[in-house]
Amino acid sequence: MIWTPKVPLRRDPAPAVDLQLTHIASNLTFTAATVTAWYLLPERVWAFRPDADRETFMTAVADQYAGLAGFRMHLRRTTTPYPTGQWAANLFRTSSPAGDPRGFADHLRAAADHLDATNPVEGLTLLGVTFARRTVGDLVTGLIQAKLGRTGAGERDRLQERLDKFTELLAPFGLGARPASPTELSWLVYRSVGLGLTPPDRRLTSVGPSDLLALTEHIDRYRTSYGSTVRLVNRHTQEETHVAVLTVGRMEPLEIPQQHEPWLHIADQLGFPVELSSRVDVLGPAATAGSLNKRLLMIRSQERDYRDHDLDAPPELARLAERALHVGDEIATGQPVDASRVHGWHRLAVAGTTEREALDRAAELGRVYQLQARIALQHPKDQDALAREFIPGEPVANTGYLRRMSVRLFAAAVPQAASAVGDGRGDLIGHTAGTGRRPVMFDAHFPMEVRERSGLAVLVSEPGGGKSTLIGAVGYLAARRGVQVTLLDPSGPLAKLADMPALVGQARVLNLVGSQRGTLAPYALIPTPGRGDYEPGEEGRHLYEVDVANARAERRMLVQDIAAMLLPPQVARTKEAATALRHAARQVPAEESSTLDDIARVLADSADVDEKEVGRLLLDAEELPLARLLFGRPQPGALGTDAPLTIITMGGLRLPDMSIERDYWSAEEALALPMLHLAHRLAVRRCYGGDPHVRKLVGLDEAHVMDGWRSGRSFLVRLARDSRKWNIAALVASQNPRDILDLDVQNLVSTVFAGRVAADGEVAAEALRLLRIQTGVGYEETLAALSQTDPSSDERLGFREFVMRDVDGRVQKIRIDVGYAAGLLEHLDTTPGGRK
Repeated sequence: MIWTPKVPLRRDPAPAVDLQLTHIASNLTFTAATVTAWYLLPERVWAFRPDADRETFMTAVADQYAGLAGFRMHLRRTTTPYPTGQWAANLFRTSSPAGDPRGFADHLRAAADHLDATNPVEGLTLLGVTFARRTVGDLVTGLIQAKLGRTGAGERDRLQERLDKFTELLAPFGLGARPASPTELSWLVYRSVGLGLTPPDRRLTSVGPSDLLALTEHIDRYRTSYGSTVRLVNRHTQEETHVAVLTVGRMEPLEIPQQHEPWLHIADQLGFPVELSSRVDVLGPAATAGSLNKRLLMIRSQERDYRDHDLDAPPELARLAERALHVGDEIATGQPVDASRVHGWHRLAVAGTTEREALDRAAELGRVYQLQARIALQHPKDQDALAREFIPGEPVANTGYLRRMSVRLFAAAVPQAASAVGDGRGDLIGHTAGTGRRPVMFDAHFPMEVRERSGLAVLVSEPGGGKSTLIGAVGYLAARRGVQVTLLDPSGPLAKLADMPALVGQARVLNLVGSQRGTLAPYALIPTPGRGDYEPGEEGRHLYEVDVANARAERRMLVQDIAAMLLPPQVARTKEAATALRHAARQVPAEESSTLDDIARVLADSADVDEKEVGRLLLDAEELPLARLLFGRPQPGALGTDAPLTIITMGGLRLPDMSIERDYWSAEEALALPMLHLAHRLAVRRCYGGDPHVRKLVGLDEAHVMDGWRSGRSFLVRLARDSRKWNIAALVASQNPRDILDLDVQNLVSTVFAGRVAADGEVAAEALRLLRIQTGVGYEETLAALSQTDPSSDERLGFREFVMRDVDGRVQKIRIDVGYAAGLLEHLDTTPGGRK
């Protein structure tokens, strides 16, 4: 037997991890001494909301912060890349493109490339609450066991109880927080370790001590000359970035939301990403009172020193003492939200591919903060330590620039304020302007198919505001996706869309001026419902009969209005004329086969003198060349078309000025009114037929002609209510918001686009009513400043802006951008002489 000495096993060395962080599990991050529970803060709509709603929101957030007295919070705002590929893939999958699918795929690829060129990002805001880790045991294992229903030790139970209290406090209205996922936390750590660098696609779902190298070892950090920035290098990809970290210095009083934007949300106005990190200690009334008393005693001692030396005390000492007394009274007698304070450090980091770019961005950020909020952003030394503050678990770099404030002021930072608008699934139509730059997608069928709302969208602006361009762009993009599109453009410029290469052979232009007799026959424009479109059985039969009766009643109403439009205004206003038209409409069968000629003959053959005169006047109107469109029956196939895009125009027709009395209209202008009225009906008619589930879109310009007539008002109400049943998306445009408000369809409007309204403050106020925005607080000037041109330049404006309210009630200023569709803007140019 050979004796061998016992050699103790050598323990492998611990991995060299350059972080305080030791574990990531569930929504927790661990260091050797602390645990931090992380919560995701959803984005909140801020722009264009009433001040009362904003103040209610900030008060709720302040109450939640005050409930965390005694804890340290780490508020982090970072970004994630916009999922361009996912958006394009979903749009392709939900489309039925007409023509060559490869062409549509190229169209989407161009849109995706155009979007990626702007480096779009989405905001991600997380709040960490830190507390002491009192035991040496493995809390991660204990937490997992608790999740599995196993009973853990006392400290593990207390940990879970504390997490439940945090969740209960932070989840209600205000922060509306939910526990962050391990994937979101790993993303946060990636973004924090490599500020400004592209994170890898792979995101870890749990990180232990041996896995932390995956977060750190590929990033090399270098201090640059004089410590102005930190240079970070990804050794795997050789990507390099320079980071400059600024800290919030002196802050002057802010009035949020009345005059100033949320002071951490201001960073979203820049055209480059800004990382935010706030480390704050929440102090309850007792801790705040003690600190305040020490400062007050210090101030009094300084005042005595000045008196003892017969010197005048600086005025600021008296102001500080008065302020301390006021705050002390709040602490002693106020609610916890008034008595609590936060002490902390607020850092902002910007990155650039070069040190010069990073410093230029830091300077621009400082200018914006000084201009808009009179907040001084300082550029401290020891940039590497400041940059490490963004990493969860790392210590505060230094105690300088400590900011003391009320929880209300910290709640007014609102870094999670959002600038998003749109549905996120439709065609790319532009991006938000002003605060932030987010892509804006618009699918006109999203309200019906997802939100179960009306499909009526409204566009209002003064001439030149971009209504026609937007309608044409939305119609073209929808037609590319296989939507059956009908556009009514009375003036005719949108007819150029039929020349777009992608729609050659798939677009039809119907010019009503010069069309065949009976094309606008009023009876034929209201289709009779088909029994096959209703469910079998008694209930389906009843609904079918009701809709047939409604169609007949609508025909009678329409033909009376059209006949009244054809009469001289002084005759149409008489009681005898209205009575005669109602009598004739009752005698003529209200079927599609009836004609306006039948109404005229019934009246002309009447024994009543007044009715006979009205009938003769209608027959006289029939002799006008354009009136032949209204009389007679339409030719077979004249009202229907299978083209993906149909554009109805009335080129050369002289439209009347609705502000002038009808008595002063010419015969051509008087006839234009009933023609345009019926043209709206023709545009919508082909939407009622076939499969009700097939997507259909109709764009209607000059909606003001529908106001003032019973049939016009009932038409738009019916269109809005039928949009879900027939899957019809309707875009209705007008120069005056009053035209829409008077039609009493405001409650049925799902989406609003308001363009420039600068001429009249009353008109602007009506546009704000459509947007459901508070009037009289300055938003009228916002509408007047849209699509603003430089008066000192002859250059044409290359864009159009709108204030958009989407189906979810979010309101943002947007800039239309469809330049990725080759040739589209040239074909949509409606400016006289604009197309060369």
